[in-house]
Amino acid sequence: MTARLLSLLSLLWVVAGCGQLPQPFAKDHANLANAPFLIAPATEGVIVWPMVGVPEDIAALVTEMTVKALQERGVAASETAANRASLILTTSGRRLDSGALEVTWTLSRPDGAIVATRVDAIADDDRFGEAVTEVARWIVPNAGPEAEEAPLSIAVYEVAGAPGNGNNLLRRAMAFALQRADVEVSDFPPPDGFVVQGDVAMEPHESGGELVTVSWVVMDAKGRELGTIDQANTVPPGYLDSNWGPVASPIAKAAVGGVVTLIRRHQEAVARR
Repeated sequence: MTARLLSLLSLLWVVAGCGQLPQPFAKDHANLANAPFLIAPATEGVIVWPMVGVPEDIAALVTEMTVKALQERGVAASETAANRASLILTTSGRRLDSGALEVTWTLSRPDGAIVATRVDAIADDDRFGEAVTEVARWIVPNAGPEAEEAPLSIAVYEVAGAPGNGNNLLRRAMAFALQRADVEVSDFPPPDGFVVQGDVAMEPHESGGELVTVSWVVMDAKGRELGTIDQANTVPPGYLDSNWGPVASPIAKAAVGGVVTLIRRHQEAVARR
């Protein structure tokens, strides 16, 4: 049975004339109500909130590395998507007199109940990788022996259905997001490679805006479908008629974790046969 990963991304809840992307995890209940996130309906995942108390570049680096470390252990982790059962990982950091970065990691349930807390002192910034790997092992201690994963090769086929420059920009954004995830992007998939193909649908919504759905179909090299990542939300009428520049990259970045996780789980299933 084809697996289907659903990811409802708040693409653009934009006030007309504003042009700014939303902050879907701001402490604004109205914003949260407009951005329900779902990445694995039957699986508890982890949403990693940006680190506080440190410069933005450090916060972004640690958050991205933490998400990747969790995904490598089979967790549906993301900075931008979650399901109703997802645990929440919050981090705060402060510099010690020694120069080390003290990081407090707190894992909570959606209702706010704390599952566990740990504190690490990272001696220098070059050791972030080791630190987030240990945190991933702490969160998923029973993932079993870690094996080096085979490199992925994925071809990104043309996106269809978007007006304006959407098809081209979405394809390029997905290719770039995959490269950032250490995936080899090829023009044609090798026999053991995979394919990602996007499709966009736009239709009037009862709210008066347009419902935009972006679907990423993941296939093996023979064209057999492994699953689909769907992203959908409402935008003001005509907002995406010509220019997708402000949204193509966020859309691809939010979907790429689901693409890679879907393929890795398929590979694991094949290996167990």
